[in-house]
Amino acid sequence: MDFELSADNAIPYLAERGLITPAASRTARSEFLGGGVSNVVIRVSADGTGGDGLVLKQSLPKLRVEEDWFADRERIYRERAGIDYLSRFHARPGPAAATTWSTPQVIHEDRKNFLFVMTSAPQGGANWKESLLAGDIDPNVAARVGAMLGEIHGASAVNGDDAPADLRAFADLDCFVQLRIDPYHRATAAAHPDLAGIIEAEARRMLPGPGDRRALVHGDFSPKNIIVNRDGADARIFLLDFEVVHLGNPVFDLAFMLNHFTLKAIYQPQWAKRYNQAVQSFWSHYLAACDGNVAGDPDDLERDTVRQLGTLLLARIDGKSPAEYLTADHQKEFARTLARSILTGETATLSQIHHRLNTMA
Repeated sequence: MDFELSADNAIPYLAERGLITPAASRTARSEFLGGGVSNVVIRVSADGTGGDGLVLKQSLPKLRVEEDWFADRERIYRERAGIDYLSRFHARPGPAAATTWSTPQVIHEDRKNFLFVMTSAPQGGANWKESLLAGDIDPNVAARVGAMLGEIHGASAVNGDDAPADLRAFADLDCFVQLRIDPYHRATAAAHPDLAGIIEAEARRMLPGPGDRRALVHGDFSPKNIIVNRDGADARIFLLDFEVVHLGNPVFDLAFMLNHFTLKAIYQPQWAKRYNQAVQSFWSHYLAACDGNVAGDPDDLERDTVRQLGTLLLARIDGKSPAEYLTADHQKEFARTLARSILTGETATLSQIHHRLNTMA
């Protein structure tokens, strides 16, 4: 890479491009935020950037996992397009313009270095993944998150091949295949040859053609990408990380989020009932916000979501991106057994999953 973003060079980078003043750069502070396995993310606090600061994000060519996992760095441009789309989405009239959730704003793009600069999440917020792992499991927050996803899917729903112009940019599925289908579905199918046919069918279902029902899919709709400000019914949601955004099967986002609750219930079985209550709140508010535009028949949607959840659950044990907090052998084996029961049709509803999780402790 010509320029490798770091906490040491982020402030000079902003100053050289006029995004902060030379005076502000002398007192600015930088903080490495990680960026998951696929990016470098740095937050800079400086005078003149607003109270919350600026965030620099650069895509990596090789992801930070044990196995070799490469992805096209131009996914950073798709992420910027996703942020821009949702910014316009918020300006529209109606329920989608509600102030219960928001996204960053991109203020600078550097195509040479696969990098952009955006506004930061509001200060004082909590990362939802960390809250959930600590036992702060608020159904009100889950309701807000479910309603947000329902609004996004419902407003971006496409039936048939006539996608509006502002969604056509998301029709290419290459990045989704590189970052999700290959490391999750196909790597897991290779690890479980007896389930490979079922898992491959689930992979194909997540890759709808132009004539199928589709919507804007976040692709990494996970608690780690949600910042929560305020509590309970006053909660405000800030959504992050759009590098896998695409026009696809909305079931993927639903299953991806519910899988994270399932993994946490396996990890913290003493809180399984509370995780399951949050799932119920998330699910009901999603259905209400989506208003049937994408959801279709609720029973069919639940069946489809559960089946995809089974694939993703097994992938977080035996795929290329295992859940870092599930380290005990008995937890991994429970997850494998549950996933297998889903994929073979023995477990087909959320209530059946919840019953099994509730009886773990």
